[in-house]
Amino acid sequence: MSVLPRIIELARQHPEIAALWLYGSRARGDHHKGSDYDLAVVFTNWEKHPLTRRLRPEELALEWQQECSLPDGRLSVVDLSIAPVPLGWSILSEGRLLLDKWPDRRMRAEQRIYSMWELDYVHPQQGTGNP
Repeated sequence: MSVLPRIIELARQHPEIAALWLYGSRARGDHHKGSDYDLAVVFTNWEKHPLTRRLRPEELALEWQQECSLPDGRLSVVDLSIAPVPLGWSILSEGRLLLDKWPDRRMRAEQRIYSMWELDYVHPQQGTGNP
């Protein structure tokens, strides 16, 4: 099984994955043989402890990288629920949704990005009293 179908299968089997995206060069189609796999996920639950929340996608990347027999550094995972807004916007606008197990969780994470993008980048001055 090639890498991308294997990743989708791993995400499908993972009980805490709600949605999975591919973004970056592989999603755009301008990748080369050595390009890495840039993935974004939404988890089904919110980790309360900040360090656990931060490390969870990195641990998942290491696990999937090993499962797919990829060299170190060839797979990265971002949690869309905590991703910086510009990165989240890029994932949603240029990425490919590969798996959608929990549409309500996916839509909640997407809405956070869209709302923050609008507040921070489309209408940054609105409501501040500045011209």
